[in-house]
Amino acid sequence: MAVRDFISRGMIEGEPEHLERGRCIFRQGEEVSAFYLVTQGSVAFADQATGIDEQVIAPPDFLLGITDLLNDTYSFSAYTLEHTELIRIKKEAVQKALHENPMIRLYLLKMMSWEASLTKTAFE
Repeated sequence: MAVRDFISRGMIEGEPEHLERGRCIFRQGEEVSAFYLVTQGSVAFADQATGIDEQVIAPPDFLLGITDLLNDTYSFSAYTLEHTELIRIKKEAVQKALHENPMIRLYLLKMMSWEASLTKTAFE
């Protein structure tokens, strides 16, 4: 089961968003308020502290920003490389789902581990 399935079953609430090329999804240092399920398009990560920019073609059900679940602020910036469709999921909704559903907890732990291997920027 993927995040999209959790949303369609009402286990996590999310709102669709459409962003054009070059739009900022969130900035490094901003308060973590939401995570973003990339459903179509691609994003880039940038770390102002190191000057690293990484282009990422987001795979299906990639939950952008999940590595900052336990942080107060985003550890990197994310912006679109093309027209991108996302589902915005509030941090509180993810925390509630984690508390109530062990299956979601396991899935998101796996995703956090996978995202960490996808880009080192998120952890520098």
